[in-house]
Amino acid sequence: MGDGATTTEAGPESAGVGAGLTRAHWWILLAAALGWMFDAMDQRLFILARSPAIRDLAAGADPSALPALAGWATALFIAGWATGGLVFGLIGDRYGRVRTMALTILMYSVFTGLSGLARSWPEFAAYRFLCGMGIGGEYAAGVALVAEAMPARFRPIALGMVQAASSIGAMLGSALSLLVGPQSRVGGWEGWRILFFFGVIPSVLLVLLRFRVPEPDRWLRARDEARRDPKPGRELGDVRAIFADPVLRRRSLIGMTLGMVGQIGLWSIGLYTPELVRDVVFREHRRELAVEADSLDDLARAWATETGGDADSKLSEWKAEADRHVGRGTLLQDVGSLLGAPFCTWIAIRFGRRKAFATAYAMSMASVWLVFGGMSRGVDALWMLPLLGFCTCGIFGVIVVYLPELYPTRLRTTGMGFCYNMARYLTAAAPVLLGRLAAGAGGYSRAAIIMSFIYVLGLAVVPFAHETRGEPLPD
Repeated sequence: MGDGATTTEAGPESAGVGAGLTRAHWWILLAAALGWMFDAMDQRLFILARSPAIRDLAAGADPSALPALAGWATALFIAGWATGGLVFGLIGDRYGRVRTMALTILMYSVFTGLSGLARSWPEFAAYRFLCGMGIGGEYAAGVALVAEAMPARFRPIALGMVQAASSIGAMLGSALSLLVGPQSRVGGWEGWRILFFFGVIPSVLLVLLRFRVPEPDRWLRARDEARRDPKPGRELGDVRAIFADPVLRRRSLIGMTLGMVGQIGLWSIGLYTPELVRDVVFREHRRELAVEADSLDDLARAWATETGGDADSKLSEWKAEADRHVGRGTLLQDVGSLLGAPFCTWIAIRFGRRKAFATAYAMSMASVWLVFGGMSRGVDALWMLPLLGFCTCGIFGVIVVYLPELYPTRLRTTGMGFCYNMARYLTAAAPVLLGRLAAGAGGYSRAAIIMSFIYVLGLAVVPFAHETRGEPLPD
């Protein structure tokens, strides 16, 4: 087998999917899946801890400004993700997938841990940006590694498994929040800080990558060819080549748009379910007490005035209740995404990539209208959020298969980095917009429904996407 993992290209996607797999293939799949799983765990921890962290770090700020600050924190995280995807995409093509994965995993592990030590809002935002850089770079390198190393018949399934691992990582994050509530205190530490400390765990993957995972033969051949024959336009990781070739340019612009729609739907709608559930729990208690209040703190004080009870004790009780609903709901949301992504991968394999994209966008928009328009009680999260997770994460079971199929080996992580991460730069503005809409349009529910019209753009672009089903991976 040599220094890399041997790849073969033959036959349709539907037959003999496990043929030709070696131990090296399984190590590669394991490393990429674990890398993306821990990426997703970090993302979930951030989503769950975002609002409590902002509230503590921006103490004294106007409560009405907190949604906008949370939006900015999310925007900077996504912008870091985009920057890392572009930078490490170039590095991955030039210096190898495995080296790039190791560097990016170390980066997001360190800065996730440091997020738990932040003492101010700007410091927290800076750590999230740098953590995002590591996550964005790891994704491009890991997906390219799997796409290039796996036999053709098994490639879509392997990539779908990598995407499914992200749902397991998100479930781990939600489960950790049930053990340590983001709004709780443990031994003098805020709960959200402790959750970020768990993010250091992925650094153990560096040992696995260093000693067990080889570079794919495809990349090794492309590197050797570039060294032997360094012609202009044939360099590894040359982003200019994407725009010089009209076919690659068109594929890149369409791929970027398809990815942007899915990301805006997830980061500006689907991952605001903790805020939605907390809002719903607040409104539920406000209805029970029939008291006008603008926040849970105000409601607890009104309750204490009416009953003579302890406002701080009641507030802690309500926060713990909200954390339970959020933790259980997002855990089930992640179970839904674990099923939704493979479902759309199956559609992509069986019926084609374009039909899978169209299915994912249509069911995402329908689920957003149902959940954000219909949730009225905290317990509704137990059945609504799994449905939302299934629908809004289905798109990523298609995109993970589709993007590697658009580019030749010498440009694969560069091209994927461009598509996914230019889309992320555009996505980064969307949480800020959602925060402003939530502050002025009647809360997160109405804001999310307005934002959901982004899926119409996705449906309009799908017919122009190149159909790659049945085609070999470009060399």
